[in-house]
Amino acid sequence: MGKSSTSPTYALLIVALVSILSGCAAREPAQLTAPAIEPQIKTGAPAMPAWQEEWEQVVREAKKEGRVAMYVSFSNAVRAAITEAFSQEYGIDLDITVGRGAELSPKVTREKRAGLNLVDLIITGQATTINSLKPAGVLTPIEPLLLLPDLKDAQVWWEGKPPFVDSNGKDNQYLTFIYTVEAPITINTDMVKTEEITSMRDVLNPKWKGKITIMNPFEIGGGLTWFANWGERLLDYDFMRSLAKMEPVIMADRVLQVEWVARGKNPIALAAIKDAVEQYKAQGAPLAQIVPKEGAILSVSSGVISAVTEAPHPNAAKLFLNWFLSREGQAIYVRAAGYQSARLDVPTDHLPASMVRQPGVKYLTEDEDWLMSVPEKQKIAREIFGPLMK
Repeated sequence: MGKSSTSPTYALLIVALVSILSGCAAREPAQLTAPAIEPQIKTGAPAMPAWQEEWEQVVREAKKEGRVAMYVSFSNAVRAAITEAFSQEYGIDLDITVGRGAELSPKVTREKRAGLNLVDLIITGQATTINSLKPAGVLTPIEPLLLLPDLKDAQVWWEGKPPFVDSNGKDNQYLTFIYTVEAPITINTDMVKTEEITSMRDVLNPKWKGKITIMNPFEIGGGLTWFANWGERLLDYDFMRSLAKMEPVIMADRVLQVEWVARGKNPIALAAIKDAVEQYKAQGAPLAQIVPKEGAILSVSSGVISAVTEAPHPNAAKLFLNWFLSREGQAIYVRAAGYQSARLDVPTDHLPASMVRQPGVKYLTEDEDWLMSVPEKQKIAREIFGPLMK
């Protein structure tokens, strides 16, 4: 056999080329193959948040209880609006007793003393809640009953915090759900031009002597609260003494006070109740409410909700409480009642601009400490306005 004509160098080149081609052939399938996918095991829906589990449990139990018993100080129109909406949503009845705070507080106190647990929730004013219901020991902390996450979100509420009224920040037995601008001056526009009264001090014009009405400042309620705030926080008691010299008519009936202004018997009312003003305006009365340049109190009116101890329908009460304080519940309430919610995400298109919180205006709110001090102002009110009652 003869010797191969292939040189060693040429043979090495052949081997190298074969190796390169073999490597390419080995890599090519790897480039075309999709990455391996780890098998996934279906475990069902994501885990439900704890609050939602509790919420659904509460809804189930609430429907078994079937009703919520409440004592409230709002109007029959408001009662009808929230009853219809809540019942349609959950199929649960609202058993609502309507009355003034001064009537409802002793009612529930008498019931508790008799060992009767008849009511779940109370909606009334701050003065009644703080000065009567809380001292009677008939309320239970409301904060633990709040389940919906947004109810505890500070950014949802005006002033950047859930509006618990308790000053110590511990009891949290009641919550304010409305903060509406309280226009302290009501006028008959046929008798008084709006530009004539831009300051509270304008009512001291001698032309109005004997023509002004004020709500009774001697009893706990709107009249005394107005007296204390304007006498001590927005103006001073010297203003009140000057007002007494104007010989105002002191009224005990809140509706009659507004009726007198609507009919022109008196052109100006101080501390008039908004609900009555709106009622007469709807009937065509020439009334207007004025926020003076000194500022205004943010009215809570009957906008404080409390939970009663040993509630007969605890789950239904918890369900209503959360629904009522939600954006949906508040929108229904404030539209029917004519107020502005303490929530920032509830529409205000049903209100005139004078009743909506505005930037740059001085607004006063009332916490527990302040309200507990208000009864002390009764003595001052009697000293200033008492002689007019003789």
